[in-house]
Amino acid sequence: MSGLKSLMGDTALYGLSSILARVLNFALTPLLTVVLTKSEYGVNSLLYVSIAFLMVILTYGFETAYFRVSQKEGAKEATVYSTAMWSLLTSSALFLAAMTFLYVPTADLLRMGDRPELVLMMAWIVAMDVVAAVPFARLRAQRRAKRFVAIKITQIAVNFILCYTFFLILPKAGFWLPDLQVGWVLIANLAASAAMIAMLLPEFFSIQRRFDVGIWKTMLVFGFPLLLAGLPGVANEMADRFFIEYLMPLSEAKEAVGTYSAIYKLSIFIILFNQAFRFAAEPFFFKQSTQTRQQLADVLRVFTGILSIGMVLVLAGLDGIKYFIDAKYWDSLPILYFLLLANVFLSMNTQISMWYKLSDQTRMGLYITLTGFAVTVVGNLYFIPRVGIMGAAWTTLASYVAMALLSVLLGQYHYPVPYNFARLALYVGCAAVLGWVAAFYSMTSLWPSLLCAGIMVAIVVYAERDLLRRKPSST
Repeated sequence: MSGLKSLMGDTALYGLSSILARVLNFALTPLLTVVLTKSEYGVNSLLYVSIAFLMVILTYGFETAYFRVSQKEGAKEATVYSTAMWSLLTSSALFLAAMTFLYVPTADLLRMGDRPELVLMMAWIVAMDVVAAVPFARLRAQRRAKRFVAIKITQIAVNFILCYTFFLILPKAGFWLPDLQVGWVLIANLAASAAMIAMLLPEFFSIQRRFDVGIWKTMLVFGFPLLLAGLPGVANEMADRFFIEYLMPLSEAKEAVGTYSAIYKLSIFIILFNQAFRFAAEPFFFKQSTQTRQQLADVLRVFTGILSIGMVLVLAGLDGIKYFIDAKYWDSLPILYFLLLANVFLSMNTQISMWYKLSDQTRMGLYITLTGFAVTVVGNLYFIPRVGIMGAAWTTLASYVAMALLSVLLGQYHYPVPYNFARLALYVGCAAVLGWVAAFYSMTSLWPSLLCAGIMVAIVVYAERDLLRRKPSST
């Protein structure tokens, strides 16, 4: 259990940085949902969906490949790092050169032909974030969490301060600013990414003047399947916005995207824990890959219990949480239940998917995410024209459930892990029922919602009583 305790300690540390960063980022939501119209917020959401998609393509699995290859016996970490960095720097430069010539037709493709400069700014944000991916991975692998935390928080703080300056402080002080709207959001992000790169300069200066073709090929063999798996994975997470944009009537599409994205923001609490866990889990398990099967099972059980509590707490407090977005979005709050439950399954799949990374069977990730992508495509094509954004929420849930179940089935065949399936089903089932009841009463009566949250906490605490009573290992 000392290993599990170490992992949870790392999760708490990275979680602190994620919480502080996400709180600052989330604090922009009340501002942006007020100062931007639904259509403008939809444009903003589509741009950031595009950023996420391009990040997967342009990092081509090298973040995780760095962990795996640098931990192999006999590997020279500095050479692995330098090889990965030269590769990403070169491909990012080529991407920027291409976008310099293609940003106008790209804007037309995204139905933003009247604002092509937004696409060019987006490209620069992507390029800077891509070349920072492996330096951040190195900080995680070296357990330099304080530096990791400082850079991440600084980046988000710069973005936060500039957004409030552009939209609130300067206009109230009487300064005239061009009516750029979404453009100011991207300018703030550009400045934040530039600050991040400046703080990472020591990591860039440590790049050696050598490129090992053999290591590069090894990283590609490991990382390319993750790229292929990541594309439908990002599609599962983000493509619902594009389906809404292209399947709903043109007059409603941008507003619908903005509404869906604003409600999705409220699922931040589940996404937050998933992100913090991922930051800590990958380096932990790759370093201890000979003794992790029981740990994988233990962590998933505890992880799912915490996720279940989090989901019910969010729904129980919905009457207060709704004020984080503007009132014009409140009529769509019912979709939040399905999005929260979907993100519980997505977060579980983050942990379950460790089996194919640890066993070097990353192609399995492709099969799993392609299955989820197929559900995403079919579900959105069927439901969105009929029930609008609620159909996108239903489809998101169905896709993540399918991915988690398939990952478990394949994993038990190729890399058996002794999961406590009864306990997992208990936690998720109770969260689904109690969350529904809590959401139903949260707008009219606080006490039934709080009772639901209390019952969920009691179920997890009682089920994990042996773990809670266990004395920490001294080793």
